[in-house]
Amino acid sequence: MDAREKLKTLIREYGGTQKVFASMIGTTQPTIANWMAQNQIPDGGVAKICQALPEVSFEWLTGQEEMPRRGYQDTNYTSVAPMAGAAYYSRMPASAGQLEMGDEDVTTERIAIPGMEVDAYFPVVGNSMDPTILSGDIVGIRKLDSFDRIRPNDIYLVFTRDNERMLKRIKGVNGQSPTLTLYSDNPAYDPFDVLKEQISAVYKAVCLIRNL
Repeated sequence: MDAREKLKTLIREYGGTQKVFASMIGTTQPTIANWMAQNQIPDGGVAKICQALPEVSFEWLTGQEEMPRRGYQDTNYTSVAPMAGAAYYSRMPASAGQLEMGDEDVTTERIAIPGMEVDAYFPVVGNSMDPTILSGDIVGIRKLDSFDRIRPNDIYLVFTRDNERMLKRIKGVNGQSPTLTLYSDNPAYDPFDVLKEQISAVYKAVCLIRNL
């Protein structure tokens, strides 16, 4: 796969247009068009892509390996022993369905998976993300610093100021819109909008621990 095809793949997977992809990696649409015309990603472009999209490897961009699978990484690692690692909020489930949030015991355990950069882990309840994520699974999440970091079609854990925690797919972000539209993988659930001003934090789902 040459540089032009790699750029086409990245644009398709991250944003859908040259303009959106350029904004995501901190450059301009004419710059992306120039890279494609020259069939070359310069060293500075490789650095920008690797910084903005950590799951896209330097080796793939420079022709040394195949592109890794995008999205969260599946694992069957199930140990929740109290060890060094990310906090596991076993009493604070992420909702993939309907969940009443009340006063909760936030005592945490810890999960450590070598090589996994995760801020925290949450158990999943509900079936709105079936068959991708099942009730009883555990998701590892990493915090985003702005809505601009949301990548179309990835899965996120959305925290609201009303203490809701909703595990949903976000298919795109309109910077002018006051809302985000959240989608379920289970077709029985309809998409719905949430006001951005009501969202306290957004975390990307980066790994999944399956409840075997």
